[in-house]
Amino acid sequence: MKGKGLLKKLTACLLAAVMMVSVYVPVSAASYTRTQKIFVDTGQSYHIMNNNISRNKVKEYTLVVVPMEAGTRFDLAMGYGGNEEVVKNCTQGYSAVLKTPSYVKTSSSSNAGMIACVKVTKGSVQVGIQYSNGYKNASVLTFKKQAASHQTLKAVTVKKNKKVLFQRKGSNLKSTSLVIASKSGSVTRRTLSVPLNEFENYTFNANNLSYRYYYKGVLGKSLNKKYDTKLGSTGYIMMRITDKLSGWFTTKSGSVTFYYPTDYAKIGVTLK
Repeated sequence: MKGKGLLKKLTACLLAAVMMVSVYVPVSAASYTRTQKIFVDTGQSYHIMNNNISRNKVKEYTLVVVPMEAGTRFDLAMGYGGNEEVVKNCTQGYSAVLKTPSYVKTSSSSNAGMIACVKVTKGSVQVGIQYSNGYKNASVLTFKKQAASHQTLKAVTVKKNKKVLFQRKGSNLKSTSLVIASKSGSVTRRTLSVPLNEFENYTFNANNLSYRYYYKGVLGKSLNKKYDTKLGSTGYIMMRITDKLSGWFTTKSGSVTFYYPTDYAKIGVTLK
């Protein structure tokens, strides 16, 4: 399991947003800094796209999402180091700095890629991206509005004694990113190898998730991980799966919901 919380304090995001003031400023003969911003309201979702990667030569960028009113919630998925960061029901400001561009694409050879997708489920946010590129007349990054029905993260709920399998079928990503969510007391088991009796247990507690790894039925590793976000009594935490097949997740207690990204990653879901 690898869950990396990237949530930052709202004050830090506001500071970063204030810094984003220019349309473009030439930094050197081969580098230009540009800034783009957009407001996203309840029910809306947008993709931030680079539709011509080879020509635009985007180098590094800072992405900032700032809630504009109390009670705002949003979902986010973005390329991150050849993988994808996914956040469900974020209520705080979010910021990420990438020195090397990272896109979610249909394939490694595609010349177009998604930097991020933001979906607001309540309230409103300002999304800002400041980036440098090596071509003065390059077309700007595109904020592409999605249909009202679009979901940044789709959900599948697995009840007790049921199981689910995820399969990464395409894209340029090196892993499959999921958000797993439930209330305290729920348990899901991920089977890694039946012959070796190798598996992982994920137990939802009030304020954290307990992770336990077993090999040949013997406990090999354990840790407690703070939730990335919480909504009421439900905790949400991201995990990455490097194999194309996730292994079966079987709910042992309670009910567990899995959220997976919908854009370009081509993730198949089998529920039994």
